[in-house]
Amino acid sequence: MDRRGFLRIGATGLGVAALAPTVGCAPDEPAPSGVFAHGVAAGLHSDSEVVLWTRVDPRVSDVTDLTWEVATDSSMSNIVASGNVTASPAADHTAKVLVGGLDADRSWWYRFSAGTAVSPIGRARTLPSPGSSPDSLRLAFASCQHYSAGFYGAWRQVAERDLDAVVFLGDYIYEIGEGPLGVRWEPFSVALTLDDYRKRYRLYRSDPDLQAAHAAHPWTVVWDDHEVFNDHDAALLAADPARAGAAHQAWFEYLPVWPTDGTQIYRSFRWGKLAELTMTDTRQYRSEHLPATPIGTLLDAAYLNPDRSIYGETQRQWLFDTLAAAQHDGVRWKLLGNQVMMAPLRLVDLDEPIWRQLDPNLPPHQGLYLATESWDGFPAERERMLEFLSTEAIGDVIVLTGDYHAFFQAAIHRDMDNPSSPVLAQEFVVSSISSTPFNLVEHITEAFNGGTIPATPPFAYSDTNRNGIGYLTVTPTEATVTFSAHDARSTAVPSPAAAWTMAAGDPTATRVTPT
Repeated sequence: MDRRGFLRIGATGLGVAALAPTVGCAPDEPAPSGVFAHGVAAGLHSDSEVVLWTRVDPRVSDVTDLTWEVATDSSMSNIVASGNVTASPAADHTAKVLVGGLDADRSWWYRFSAGTAVSPIGRARTLPSPGSSPDSLRLAFASCQHYSAGFYGAWRQVAERDLDAVVFLGDYIYEIGEGPLGVRWEPFSVALTLDDYRKRYRLYRSDPDLQAAHAAHPWTVVWDDHEVFNDHDAALLAADPARAGAAHQAWFEYLPVWPTDGTQIYRSFRWGKLAELTMTDTRQYRSEHLPATPIGTLLDAAYLNPDRSIYGETQRQWLFDTLAAAQHDGVRWKLLGNQVMMAPLRLVDLDEPIWRQLDPNLPPHQGLYLATESWDGFPAERERMLEFLSTEAIGDVIVLTGDYHAFFQAAIHRDMDNPSSPVLAQEFVVSSISSTPFNLVEHITEAFNGGTIPATPPFAYSDTNRNGIGYLTVTPTEATVTFSAHDARSTAVPSPAAAWTMAAGDPTATRVTPT
């Protein structure tokens, strides 16, 4: 069976299994649908290793000793590695294994068994060898999948696509429970304890479309704020270590990420000489959250503090070293997985001559910013980032961003107040899988769909009304990004809404007809 055939059958099979009639329902989560009711998942790791994940539902089976198998084919007829792993009650009956000794740059299929019960078959993938020259890299990138706010039709589409991996940019769960506009049952209050967070993951992972997307492709995942609590930063984590520890523990239990150093999640994946994908953490090391107003925020002395950081010094240096090494080694595309928007969303521009005549002490880029949870709240860090990209001549940079529940596209200039300054990168902000869109007042935002939302500097594209997902394909000569959009309150899959191409060596992005 070819890879496309596996994707079709795997997605359909998982959906049917997960929707099968069941009994013995707990009052606050779906009834069990089998021993492996939460499916399987794989994570990217290295050119010789993959991460495999599953969970045994203790309502169905008390087996804790599992067998895992890895094969070269989707029918599992050629087993090349196997072993045992424990689905520990201490880890909420989840099991995770790092499988090594695999050949580089290929797909691998895997499954688990618990006694006579056998899990769905999933697909994992090893990275290409360093220095190799892959022909392409195909990714889906996504964020923000509040369960109660909508359906996961985007994941159903992803499960049927021929992709190398899925990049998830944060807000895998929402700690707040069901929202005011919920369309699906989510019977939780605010998550505070380890059991609270685990219940979220069990509910979300019961969805057949999400399970299908996990089974079809390996993922790389980072958190944003809702995996812990809204708008948190380093100081807030330190103020409530029990809650932070519970949230982080549940995240590592339920996602196919192999722990490296405590709660560090920033890491990179090199796709031969074709691409370097860096996954960053703009949440747990960031400086203190500063007060903002609902109508916008001016940058005062606290925001302009040069020590203010969204990365933290250690992560920032790691990122700069990783990007510089990729450039030095001749890696073509530098893909930055980034939770919150780097391009400014400034509603009123005060960095103009007329305002400087009134106040010569106005700081650079002053204005009224819509929100400061993004890079707008960290102007010194953004300046450090842009200076680094410019000084070190880091080329072919694509920033992949989530968080905003809207689609945006913008060029990142060396001076964001000077459109004639050099373009250093292109940013593509993907809307939410299901979370309530950025702006609910449809008659206000209707004029901006597919066009621009008022901001200075302007965006090249914005769509603030719809949910969806992004797709990125890079080759040695070109990158293509497509936004697919829909209303997640329906069960439909997204449709192509906008697309761009970038030629290697040229930092500009050209709008093309989406396909």
